[in-house]
Amino acid sequence: MCRDCDREATLSGTAAAQRAYRLGYTRYREARRQLSDALATVEDGELALARGGFDSAASDFEDSVEEFTTAVREANDDVLTEWSERARKKATCLWQAAEWLSGMTYASEQGKSTQASQYRHDAENRLQAATEYGTVSSPKELLQAAATEVQSDT
Repeated sequence: MCRDCDREATLSGTAAAQRAYRLGYTRYREARRQLSDALATVEDGELALARGGFDSAASDFEDSVEEFTTAVREANDDVLTEWSERARKKATCLWQAAEWLSGMTYASEQGKSTQASQYRHDAENRLQAATEYGTVSSPKELLQAAATEVQSDT
């Protein structure tokens, strides 16, 4: 809150991008955990429970994509833009995979094995595509990389 005008201060530029990346990363990590748990639950044969996990993962991946998109839009430097864009693309692939896997569990429960197989295949394609974007770096790693770039520019 501004002491002079009583208006709420808003972040913009690099500060807003770093905040969005940090929030996106937190949601992304939670979604990855949920996705892993749901995959293990499928292996245990608990399809309805797995579907709930896939749905939760998809929702958190969607939220992380929104935050990473904000980081891309607000970023003022190349490192932050590049890392945010890569994180956004990877989270999008995983979001789509979680959606397909949720559909797979539903189709399986309904006895539609052909449709379930197709959904699983589609999910596997998205999971494979996600590997093209490498690891989503932690906010700490991002700050270190940005600091290194600033030092090399001086």
